[in-house]
Amino acid sequence: MAIVQSRTRSLMTAPSSGTTSGSPPRCGTPLKTTLCLLAAAAGAAQQQEKFEVSAEARQGEVIRIAGRASGRFSAVWNKRTVPLFPQQDGSLLGLMPVDATARPGVYSLRIEDEARRAVQTAKFTVRDARFRIQNIRATAAMKSLTPSPGEMETMREFNRTVTARRMWRDRFVPPVPQCVNSPFGVRRFHNGKPTGNYHRAVDLLAPSGQPIAAANDGVVKVARMFGYHGGTVGIDHGQGVITHYLHMSKVVATEGAEVKQGDVIGYVGATGFATGAHLHWGLYIHGVPTNPGPWTTELRPCSAAPAPDPARRR
Repeated sequence: MAIVQSRTRSLMTAPSSGTTSGSPPRCGTPLKTTLCLLAAAAGAAQQQEKFEVSAEARQGEVIRIAGRASGRFSAVWNKRTVPLFPQQDGSLLGLMPVDATARPGVYSLRIEDEARRAVQTAKFTVRDARFRIQNIRATAAMKSLTPSPGEMETMREFNRTVTARRMWRDRFVPPVPQCVNSPFGVRRFHNGKPTGNYHRAVDLLAPSGQPIAAANDGVVKVARMFGYHGGTVGIDHGQGVITHYLHMSKVVATEGAEVKQGDVIGYVGATGFATGAHLHWGLYIHGVPTNPGPWTTELRPCSAAPAPDPARRR
């Protein structure tokens, strides 16, 4: 996924010791010189703790924070704190989700050390994703559905899953090869009436019985038949990244099992709140629904596109 990045200036600067760039410190006595050099070295190390931050993201996407530094760091924005996790190459990476309902504009993100001291700030822009509207013809049987006991609690707990081990590769693959008939972020209407909700995933129009593949490596945390979500699999990919697979006719994954990208985890169906056979594929980053589109290059829309949202017309 292509990420536009910008380098920002650290708030932590080297202590002033009467030096200029390229010249030795003027500290007087040998003891003072030693202390001065140590302070300068510490300041230089702090100056190296610079992180690259995505310059922009559309609603429903993520801001990436990456860099190399010793110690523990986190990114803070919009009352949300996300850790910067160690990667295999020794770098640090954090993913800050941008909610689909976030207002477009310019924002500041703060990077903190483990003592919660700000070491850097960076500005980024949230772009308008121009989500459309979509009407769903909900039958009486669909509207009468109720969740299974503990279903909603199980899914809420799963959405908050954050584990330290990264299992995912940068490129996700669609769980089925078919087209998208309901994109992420569309404002949902049921039988012509607004629901007040937006679509927190993409719906892939696939025939009943089509095998469903894991979009990336991970650990299966949920594998159950629910009343409202239908046949459901939830995979933890690590470091705050999880995926949902709903409305399956049959679930074959087992909770606690490790899966690899492409492993079959179930089969397409129309169970739960569904108008027909399809796969509801959701991506959550630190508990926030996120558009899977930028994480893969293989999603394509079906011929019928949702209508423009009149509330967003300029």
